[in-house]
Amino acid sequence: MTGGASPDYEGSDDYEFGFAPYIGISWRDRIFYRGKSLGANLFKGNNFKAGPILSWTSGRNEDDNDRLEGLGDVDGSVEAGGFVSYRSKSLRFKLEARQDIDSGHEGALVELSGSTTLPIKSHRVLLSLGTTWASADYMESFFGINNKQSANSGLRTYDADAGFKDVSISLATGYSITERWRIGGKIQYLRLLGDAADSPIVDDENQFIAGISLVYYMGSKALLKTVD
Repeated sequence: MTGGASPDYEGSDDYEFGFAPYIGISWRDRIFYRGKSLGANLFKGNNFKAGPILSWTSGRNEDDNDRLEGLGDVDGSVEAGGFVSYRSKSLRFKLEARQDIDSGHEGALVELSGSTTLPIKSHRVLLSLGTTWASADYMESFFGINNKQSANSGLRTYDADAGFKDVSISLATGYSITERWRIGGKIQYLRLLGDAADSPIVDDENQFIAGISLVYYMGSKALLKTVD
């Protein structure tokens, strides 16, 4: 189970709290399902993995916030793509590219992240840096305003081009209550960039996300090592 606070939409200065179940499953470290993503480690080497991935991404409803009134909804999307990851004892790197295949935002995203474990003895704290590149279709869906939307909302028309959408930094930690129960927490700061930050619907380019989780691990000890 996970819960936390996040902006009403990308660029909002209003925040909402929500919670949802989280499921993580791994089969022989080959097939995995985590949250809203299904993938396969088709290629494996020393600290290296790569393969296809299928993800579900939430859309946006115009009734999520008064600022969005007249812009219409952006449907949720099924995204297909691939990933490459590297993981050592203290470092992690991941590159993931996905394209909408379900007529939601109809765009593509490329996410790059790197993480390291901080040298704190009492708790394991993970420091992560990340950035996201978005295609023109994605940017137009979430940050652009066409003539019809402008007439309905009163906002000026705006063309959002492809480019780096954001950069982020986060801290995450966890504590094992028992062998199978674990509690965790995460805070993230995200800064919108370029055409995303300049969009008329963006009230604050500085975005904050905070969350907590309560996790119960099922299966054998060998399985537990592959779920994280």
